[in-house]
Amino acid sequence: MTNRILCLALYTLAALLLAHNTAADELLLRDGSRILGTVKKKEGNTLDFKTSFAGTVKVNWDQVSELRTDQPAQVLLSNEAVISARVFTNTADSTTVQSEPDAPARSFRPAEVAFINPEPWRLGQGSKFSGRVNFALESQRGNTDEDEIDVDGHLLWRRKHDRFTLAGELEHDKNDGRTTADNWELSGKYDHFVTRKWFYGGYLFAEADDFADLTLRLGAGPGVGHQFFESEELNLSTELGLIRVYEDFQTQENDKYWAAGWMINFDKYILPDLFKSYHLQLYHRNNGLWNLYSTSDVIWNTWTGLRFPLILGLVASTEVKFEYDSGAAPDADEVDTTYTLKLGYQW
Repeated sequence: MTNRILCLALYTLAALLLAHNTAADELLLRDGSRILGTVKKKEGNTLDFKTSFAGTVKVNWDQVSELRTDQPAQVLLSNEAVISARVFTNTADSTTVQSEPDAPARSFRPAEVAFINPEPWRLGQGSKFSGRVNFALESQRGNTDEDEIDVDGHLLWRRKHDRFTLAGELEHDKNDGRTTADNWELSGKYDHFVTRKWFYGGYLFAEADDFADLTLRLGAGPGVGHQFFESEELNLSTELGLIRVYEDFQTQENDKYWAAGWMINFDKYILPDLFKSYHLQLYHRNNGLWNLYSTSDVIWNTWTGLRFPLILGLVASTEVKFEYDSGAAPDADEVDTTYTLKLGYQW
C-alpha cells in the first residue's frame, strides 16, 4: 500500500511538472484553427506568435477569434493607458480583454488595442536605435573602363516623445576616366511628439551636385507633422515646414529664399494573407521645396522602390529616384532619373 501511494504521488508530481513545462499561450483563429505557442507582440493589425513547428508566425489580428496567455500580457491602448490581460476575445466590432479568465471583462474598439507586449521605448523606458546602409558598386574593365559608387544610409534613434533621424547619399561615377556623376546630400531631423500621432521639430540639410551646377544648397527650418502609422509592418508620416534656403552655384548668381517644404515617408511589407513572412517591402519617400519668392521655382525629389530582406540583416533593393528642379541652371537638365540595384544591411 505504501509503495502504491508513493508511486501515485510521484506520478502526480510528474504530471504537474509536465503540465507546467508544456504551458503555452493558446491562439484560436476564426476558421477554427487552434495554435499553441508564445505571444511575442502585437503591432497594428499584426500578431507575432512563436510556435514550435514554424518559428514565429505573423497573424492578421482581425483573423484572431480568441487569445489566452499563460502569463499576463502588457497592453498599450491608443490613449496611452497600459493594462494587463490574459484573455482576448475578438469580434468584428470589439475586442474584449480580461485580466484573468474569470475576471470582469472590458471591451474596446479593435483599433484601441494598439500594442500587446510593446517595445519598452513605447512605454517611456529607454530608446530604440535602428538603421540601414546600402551599397551599389560596379567596376568594369575592357572596351569600357567604368566605375560606379553609390552609398546611402539612414539612422534613427527613437524614444517615446523624441525621434532623431540622420540620412545621407553619395554618388560618384566615372566612364573611361571621365566623371559622369558627382553628387551628395546629408540631412538631419528632430521630432518631438506631443501625442502619439502629432509632432513638431526642426530640419537641416545640405546637398551638392556638380553636374547640376550646384556647389552647395543649405536649408533649415521648423516643421509640424502627423504620424499616421508606426510599426514594423507599416509606416506613414507627412510633414510641412518653413525652410530658409541658401544656394551657391558655380556659374550663376547665388540665391537665398524662404520656401515651403514637405516630406512624405511610407513603407509597407507586402505579405501573404494569414501567416505572414516579411519577404517584400514597398517604400516611397518624397520631399520638396517651393520657393515663396518665385513660386514657379519648385524642387521635387522622390525615391520609390522594393526592398527584399535576405538573411542575417542583409537586404537587397531596387529603386527609382526622380529629381525635378524647375530652377536648375540653364545648361542643366530639370529632370534627373536614376535606377539603382542595391545590397545593404539593416538592424
